[in-house]
Amino acid sequence: MVALAFKPGVTLACLLALGWAASSWADLAPYEARYSIYRNGKLTGKLEIELKRDGSHWEIRSEGSGTHGLAELLGARDSEKVSGILSGGRYIPHSYTRHTQAAGIDDHYETTFDWEADQVTIVHDGSESYTLPLQGSALDPLTMKLEIRRRLNDPDPDLSFLMVEDDEIDTQNFRLLEEEWLETSLGCMETTPIEKIRQNSRRYTRAWHAPAYGNIEVRIEHGKTRGDHMELRITELSFGGVQILPRPGCSVMQSAKRPEPAK
Repeated sequence: MVALAFKPGVTLACLLALGWAASSWADLAPYEARYSIYRNGKLTGKLEIELKRDGSHWEIRSEGSGTHGLAELLGARDSEKVSGILSGGRYIPHSYTRHTQAAGIDDHYETTFDWEADQVTIVHDGSESYTLPLQGSALDPLTMKLEIRRRLNDPDPDLSFLMVEDDEIDTQNFRLLEEEWLETSLGCMETTPIEKIRQNSRRYTRAWHAPAYGNIEVRIEHGKTRGDHMELRITELSFGGVQILPRPGCSVMQSAKRPEPAK
């Protein structure tokens, strides 16, 4: 996505019309999802994500914590929350917070979006303050993930973003991978995988999105080649107020599709 230069007198509605022309969120549904976190194949924590509606406002909440091994001993916790509205078929964030704790580290970020002024203000631990240009399209990490889900509804999605990260605006680029049937705790799911594009880096990030459930992430992998490998695997899901029950595994579904041998 090409960043938009802000001009005096350009309203939020104009920015939406110019910069975010894609499928709308007419079918956005509340959901709750729970994930297990694995490090190098060993269970280390859990993550819970919730998208809920309160009148005209929508809130996304993410809560992660260490439950096993070193992550539990260090008291690792990470929470994020963003509040915003739907406008012009898009989710528009108003405020975003992140709180990270582990081994004596206690970081807190508060981010406030001012779309009319085309700027965002980040306050770190209640003292350090940064004001940055939004360039008409920069998003917080939780909203960016929601925007990825929306754009995956398009036949040829634009997966280039500007993200507000701590004290800077960072460019994030992704590419589509081949569709894949994925084995999960909820059974076999058809997924759309994407991969973060990195130049000259050993790091990798991949995410598998389930079109049947609004393109929510059902697995995420992140790590470094010949280094630590982290995975998030979905274990529970309530989508649109309906609890999703486990379905058959991929091997069962494949067997059901095989033609019967000729007699």
